[in-house]
Amino acid sequence: MEIDDRKKEIAQYIGKKILDLRKSQKLSREQFAEKTNLSANYIYEVEKGNSIPGCIALIDICNFCEIAPSNLLGKYLDTNIYTASELINTNFQRLSNYDKKLIIDMINLLANR
Repeated sequence: MEIDDRKKEIAQYIGKKILDLRKSQKLSREQFAEKTNLSANYIYEVEKGNSIPGCIALIDICNFCEIAPSNLLGKYLDTNIYTASELINTNFQRLSNYDKKLIIDMINLLANR
């Protein structure tokens, strides 16, 4: 695969992941852009796979969505890069506040026995 083809494939993969994240949070492109300190046009270009987010944009997106960068880059990283803490954190964010409290209480209970 040539570099340009690989770059386009990665851009489309990351763009789709970001589009899915934005839609899962029920945010318009403008709302998502505002919350991630990016422009709506930039988000559009990334979601369409026309642009790959730079490091700072990637950090801003991950911080807002409370995910590890490997969630966006996973397919292109070695599988060993996924740690238990990243997987737990990703799934933890999907829980209700009540369930989060239960999990924290269980962890504290197990850690202190």
